[in-house]
Amino acid sequence: MSKHTVVGLMKNLCVELGQYGIRVNCISPGAVATPLLVNAIRMEKKVVVESLRASAALKGVMLTVEDVAEAALYLGSDEAKFVSGVNLVVDGGYSTTNSSFPAMVKSSMS
Repeated sequence: MSKHTVVGLMKNLCVELGQYGIRVNCISPGAVATPLLVNAIRMEKKVVVESLRASAALKGVMLTVEDVAEAALYLGSDEAKFVSGVNLVVDGGYSTTNSSFPAMVKSSMS
């Protein structure tokens, strides 16, 4: 399922379920060098990590699965009691830029 589909479903459910006090949000994470991603692009993890680091808009940190989990914990917490209909983008600003993977990743995926 595409992120666009998930965001659309979240928005619809937010409207429909809000009357029952049910909050609906979603998280759009950036790329994390998980085994699934590493295997999908058939590259060594070190190369994947360096490619993600090079293409990142936010320098000096890398997205981890723990970061995505923390976002989910926030949305499920009392601190987010009035947060509904939000697509929490956890990608270090990547989606706001027009960047792409470095050439070494593009050429290896051909």
